[in-house]
Amino acid sequence: MNATLPGAGRLRFDGWIAGIGTASGTRVVLGHWPRSPFGPISDVMLERDDGHRLLLAPTRATADFIAATYRFDEVRVTPVRVRVAGNRWTVTAGALLDLRLTVGRRGPAGLLLRAVPGALAARPWWTAVTDPLARVLLGTRTRGTAGGGRREWYGARDLHRITAASAVHEGRDLGPLAPVEPAVRFGFGSTPRTPGLVRVTTTVAAPPPTRPSETHGRPVMNGPTPSAAPGARLLSIYLNDHLAGATAGTRRADHLAAVTRGTALGRALAPVAAEITEDRAALLGIMRDLDVPVRHYKVWGAWAAEKAARLKGNGRLVRRSPLSTVLELEALRLGIEGKAAGWTTLRRLADSESRLDAGLLDRLIDRARRQLETVESWRVRAAEATLHPTEAAPA
Repeated sequence: MNATLPGAGRLRFDGWIAGIGTASGTRVVLGHWPRSPFGPISDVMLERDDGHRLLLAPTRATADFIAATYRFDEVRVTPVRVRVAGNRWTVTAGALLDLRLTVGRRGPAGLLLRAVPGALAARPWWTAVTDPLARVLLGTRTRGTAGGGRREWYGARDLHRITAASAVHEGRDLGPLAPVEPAVRFGFGSTPRTPGLVRVTTTVAAPPPTRPSETHGRPVMNGPTPSAAPGARLLSIYLNDHLAGATAGTRRADHLAAVTRGTALGRALAPVAAEITEDRAALLGIMRDLDVPVRHYKVWGAWAAEKAARLKGNGRLVRRSPLSTVLELEALRLGIEGKAAGWTTLRRLADSESRLDAGLLDRLIDRARRQLETVESWRVRAAEATLHPTEAAPA
């Protein structure tokens, strides 16, 4: 009898992830979860040197859940047992796998992770801080979109290097320890290149459950699992890039309307700035409808870049330069053009994507055109007033 899958909502897995490479080219990722929605469980993911991806899971229910979250070419249900004795970890999966790990001391990264309070490290929003650092320092990610319409966050809380390992898979010795290279391709990110053991709280935002037998897109045990469409990942990147631009544009429009308040330009820009704020909210709504998560590091980066751009003096050190208004109007014009292009692209997709509101996109396109006309009209006036020479230039 099949166990019941966990329902919708945020599911939390608390435990350890170990990632190693081997001299044979096979990479192995162990998940050891003393606390999970399924009770205490362990699972193993392997990717061979030929790219074949295999999941070993202890029950049908856990196999269904994991294979719907990650991508595999083959799934096998088999008992996965983990024994820990000091710094030695022993992992067995019937006759399929015998894995032995030697865990070393924590390094500087582990000490930093240990310094973060556990309650903070486990919160999904904290990964907005750790994800950029993990990408640069470890070559991995701590947040992203998983399969089955799910979102996932990894809250790392400790890190140890793995100093030695041996692995036998289906009677084949995989050879000594090696870097995790190339990166594994089970989900949106890999483990760090350096073999390690990470203490982690993983949070999965799951949609309403669907029984595997009722959905053609679910994996079949001991058979191939279809990969997620690459277009969905690219659309996520595309929309988050536009959200970053919308964030910078909103800040720029608000700032320009504020510094010109009381003037004819300020009165013309105030309603445009309000509309641009509404446009950003509309984009966030579209992303929610499409189940596209917000990449907060991109939003913060755009916000910081727009703030930094104001530091340019444009010929004045104390008072605001009139050239600043010209340049900010030009940047605002370019931003509106980019936004209009984004709305137009989504409008074309709406013909085949029922979650997109074609009527809303038509209205957003028309509004962007009106905004562009207003900003361009005032940009031309400001440029002529500021840059028109009033006296002969010195020889």
